[in-house]
Amino acid sequence: MDIIGLDVGGTNIKAGLVRNGKIIQRGHYPTRTRKSDRSVVDQIRSAIRDYGDRAATIGIGIAGIIDSPRGIVRYSPNLGWEDMPLGKILTKEFHRPVRIINDVNAILYGEWHYGAARGYDDVFLFTLGTGVGGAAICGGKMVFGANGFAGEFGHATINFNGPKCTCGNYGCLESYVGTKFFLRRARRRMRKIPTRLRRYPRLTPKIIGDEAKKGDRLSRELFGEIGYYLGIGISNLLNLFDPALIVISGGIARAGRFLFPPIRQVVKDTDQGARHRRYKIVTGKLGDDAGILGAAYHASLKQ
Repeated sequence: MDIIGLDVGGTNIKAGLVRNGKIIQRGHYPTRTRKSDRSVVDQIRSAIRDYGDRAATIGIGIAGIIDSPRGIVRYSPNLGWEDMPLGKILTKEFHRPVRIINDVNAILYGEWHYGAARGYDDVFLFTLGTGVGGAAICGGKMVFGANGFAGEFGHATINFNGPKCTCGNYGCLESYVGTKFFLRRARRRMRKIPTRLRRYPRLTPKIIGDEAKKGDRLSRELFGEIGYYLGIGISNLLNLFDPALIVISGGIARAGRFLFPPIRQVVKDTDQGARHRRYKIVTGKLGDDAGILGAAYHASLKQ
């Protein structure tokens, strides 16, 4: 059975025609969020039409608070949507089932069935990007929560006296490891410390990761700090969920050898019962394909 999987973000819409867990055709579209609510819906329509009548069902991952059973996007700050009945709109138009899920849940479904988390029944996944997303599988089942809010660990407070987060609270994990805050900290520090980062008019996590690999001291320190704060967050997760596997995905996670040692050290130093607990901390395997594959898998499930 062919399934259309879409990963709808504030910057890009990634789409794929999925067959037997493999993407056999794919598309990529910049998201037109500045025009109107309906312009993004029109883009989603266009992405679906690109695959004609080949798909039996459609799965869509979207950043935000998602009422999956009803197919309603309750709130998506990236898209500016509130109570958007996207499932109903698309089902009526395309005459086939349309299932919607939070984008990070979709990524976890992808990694769980086809990637780094295969074979595990207790998993937590972080996505590190502009924001910090989270999703959990416990006892072989995705945890959605009573209102669809489960997994928003990027907004767990790790320092009550910390910086203000985009959500309005202070000291959230995201305000230490999200891309925006990471780059802000890099620009502030590079004014005082000699670094090759000064060569670049526009910094990205990839540039900092590349310079870390070349031996730039500040770049390595920056990733070490992210690892420290992530380690604090993961220690809390271990006590809450006791997962066997923690998966870290997203662009920042690709600087693995500078990021993961400080994570593991902090977890080792702070984890209650560390001597008796068995777990792994790994990076995701599927990259940008995880959301497409996970959305398609969600669409394949019986409701």
